[in-house]
This record gives sequence, C-alpha cells and structure tokens, in this order.
Amino acid sequence: MSLDPRAVQIHTDGSCYMEQNRISGCAAFVVYPDHLCLPEFQIVDYGCEENTNIRMELMACAQGLEWALETEPWQDVTRIYIVTDLQFLANNQNNIQYWKKNDWRYSSGEPVAHEDLWDSILRQINKLSKVGLRVDFHYKKGKKDAMEKKVDKAAKAAAQRGGFNNDFGFRPGSYTRSMIPGGAAAQRFHASGQTLVIRPYKKNPRKNREEKISFTIFDENTQSYVGKFYAYAASNLSVELHRGNGHKVLFNTNPKFPQILEKVSDVQLPKPVRKKKIKFAP
Repeated sequence: MSLDPRAVQIHTDGSCYMEQNRISGCAAFVVYPDHLCLPEFQIVDYGCEENTNIRMELMACAQGLEWALETEPWQDVTRIYIVTDLQFLANNQNNIQYWKKNDWRYSSGEPVAHEDLWDSILRQINKLSKVGLRVDFHYKKGKKDAMEKKVDKAAKAAAQRGGFNNDFGFRPGSYTRSMIPGGAAAQRFHASGQTLVIRPYKKNPRKNREEKISFTIFDENTQSYVGKFYAYAASNLSVELHRGNGHKVLFNTNPKFPQILEKVSDVQLPKPVRKKKIKFAP
C-alpha cells in the first residue's frame, strides 16, 4: 500500500521489559512530506517504572495525536498517518467509536482493555477531523527500515530510563509466578461449560467491570500444569480466587467472552519443584 506523499507521518512504538520489573516506555517521530522541507524529529519520549507493552503502543499513538493537535496546521496537508507495528491498533480504528457506544465492550460483551487510551485516541481523531485533518493508521511489520529502527531504539531507551512519567490509567493488579515457563501471553480461554482446576497467577482489577484473571490449568490426572489462559469473574468471586492457589471452577459457555461463574471448591496443589543450585568446589 502506497501512502499519500503529502501526508504527515507519525511513527510510533512501545517497549516493556518484563524481566526488569516491567519498566516501560514509548516514542514517536514525525516525518514531514517533502513539500514542507522540514526535518524529522522525535515528538514523544515517555518512560515509566511499570506498565505493559500494549499500553505503551497505545500511549505513543495518543501522545502523537496530541502533538499533532497542538502543532497543526501544515500547508497543503489534509492527512496524518499513524505508522505502527501493532496490528490490533491498525485494524481497529473504525471500531473504536462502536466500542464506546457499547460501554467499552466488544460485540461479544467482553470488556475492552485500556479504554482510557482508546477514548483519548478517538477524541483526538474527532478533533483533528474538525480542522480538516484525516487520520489513518498504517500497519508496518517489523523494524526493517531506518525510521522504524530509530523509533524502536528510542522507545527502548525511554523504557530503560523509566520512572520519568506517570500513567494514571495503568492498574498493575497483583501477580505471582506462572507455572508455565517463558514470557508467552495468556490466551483467551475457550469456555464451553467446563469444570476445571485452575491456578490463578494474575488478577487485573477493573472499575465497574468483571476482573480479568490469568491462570494455568492443573491436570489432576497427570499432575501437571497446562497453558496460560485468561477469563473474567465478578469482583466478589475474584476475591475468592487467590493467586497461587488451586481452585475448581465452573466456566460459562461463551468462548468469545469466557467467564468463571462459580468456585466449586479449593484444591490443594503440589508444591512447585525448585531446581537445586549446584555448588562447585573452590
């Protein structure tokens, strides 16, 4: 897809170091069309002590659009591109308004995460539209060209600096070690009315919403843990599902909006096997 050569481009990226206590950051650069004869430069440099990669990607977009509102107009420019490597952002620009009308829920009923940032993005798109500037999101995979490498490096630098900014919309929740090694993200659980033993390892509180619970499944037959998944639970039920403990629970039958409906019982889980450190003789 060829981009409008007379458009202003805002290249964005976010970064999060999970292994370093989730220090996070984001960055954005503006690239002007040739007819303006202006140099590219960094317009977003945002770092915080703890966050997530998805919020940093959205934050870079929100702050880039905020900069555009404060800086426009530009001669003979009627379009702005947000260039992002977050496909979910690029694919859902036209859906944001419908999520908001649906009380920040998808059509399935599942709550939309990070609605504060989505709302900020939508408001700024609408404001830019009123002054004659169309906003389009453009997905660009990977870090293959010089600009994408530059914005990626700047986002990582902001994350490593950390602690400079405060994201008041971030709710870290509570978490413990997952029993499944590796940094893979939890997947939406395919709920079909199962009764299973789960071990929650993360809970995300959400105001006036069901809480999101990440968990691994404990297979009682093999005495082993399976996968990383998430589902939702009412706040009063979430209180009963303690992190690191075993619970036999009943799920609903909606795979697009998985919910834990009931805690059937507590389950004693085997203690994790910890590798012994090998001591070498001096």
